Amino acid sequence: MKVVNSILKIMDKLAKFIIIILMASMSIIAFTAVFFRFILNNPLSWSEEAARYMMAWVTFMGAGLAMGQKRHIGVTLIVSRLSKRVRLAINTFAELIIAIFMVILIWQGIKLVWDLRTQVSPAMHFPMIIPYLCIPIGCFYILLHTIRLLLERTSDTLSTADAELTENAFEGGTKP
Repeated sequence: MKVVNSILKIMDKLAKFIIIILMASMSIIAFTAVFFRFILNNPLSWSEEAARYMMAWVTFMGAGLAMGQKRHIGVTLIVSRLSKRVRLAINTFAELIIAIFMVILIWQGIKLVWDLRTQVSPAMHFPMIIPYLCIPIGCFYILLHTIRLLLERTSDTLSTADAELTENAFEGGTKP
């Protein structure tokens, strides 16, 4: 668990840095593109393409960061009314499904990156492997956070079970 947490701490800092740099770059590119198009009447051919690739990276890095902070949208109308044990089972099941889906996306993302390794973008003549790498890297980041959440849930469940066993042992008059 400590290894996963230390890796995720580094990845979280890196993701925040990437998101800040790319969002600032997208803003500058958008402003520059508008200036060139409407003031100088000479539109930039590469600005929209660059912004699109940056947005893909921001999306995947942001999704991983949100997963780590438990900030993804969830519909809890029904789940919140269930018992704690059923809620725990449903949340664990949902996280397992997310983990499986991320593994599939990582695998398919790697295949996509491999298939596009020689392709270049039309406007910037940029290797397409770089924008498409956001899929396996971002999904791996989300998967690590999901694994951490599952491990925390498992360790919380085990420590709760230990506390209940200890409590029951004291109530019965015997010490553990």
